[in-house]
Amino acid sequence: MSKPAFNFADPDFVAKYIEKGPRAFMPGQPGVLQMAGILLGERVPDDGHVLVVGAGGGLDTQSLAKAGPGWRFTGVDPAGKMLDLARHILGEETMARVELIEGGVEAAPDGPFDGATMILVLGILPDDGAKLATLKAIRRRLKPGAPFVLVDRCDRADNPQFDRNMDRYVAFAAANGVDPETLRNARASHRGNPGMVPAERDEALLTQAGFADIEHFHHAMNWHGWVAYA
Repeated sequence: MSKPAFNFADPDFVAKYIEKGPRAFMPGQPGVLQMAGILLGERVPDDGHVLVVGAGGGLDTQSLAKAGPGWRFTGVDPAGKMLDLARHILGEETMARVELIEGGVEAAPDGPFDGATMILVLGILPDDGAKLATLKAIRRRLKPGAPFVLVDRCDRADNPQFDRNMDRYVAFAAANGVDPETLRNARASHRGNPGMVPAERDEALLTQAGFADIEHFHHAMNWHGWVAYA
């Protein structure tokens, strides 16, 4: 049986997260985070409050904190070890503006928040109502018209091009130094992931959750990004 490719309970994985985590697997990941900050900045005020769903690791919040030096952040993540890593990465100065909560989005305060992000998280949730419930919970916590940035890897195992897409995904990570065992586990995990859906499904879920003016701002290989408004 293969081990999970992204085992947040494994201290060794947590230690390697920055070097061999999202940056190694997602083309243009630092730039996407910069774009998220720009898109939020179009509507979030200088002293705004931003909800970060999936704040473990701290990379998203770190980039957003640079985009909005006056913003405050509330981040939620069910993986306590990854929140510990986020605290380490963010450092004392940035953490003065950040509250990190162990749990899913329902653990977050009601807000209302001036903006929100959910980056590389939705694909972990099964499409059995969990995705939609999470998106609705985010929207309920946003002020009217507040921006929401969603980034997800989209595909489905019955796609005739699935193996080709996975070959490219693995090749990109290999070129960034990810070890063969992790790549094998990543391939197996993606094939058996019930939460991976096509981009069109993510857009439909955003609409069903009540978001409006949905804009597809990023597409690289099978990675997609949207900004939508509450």
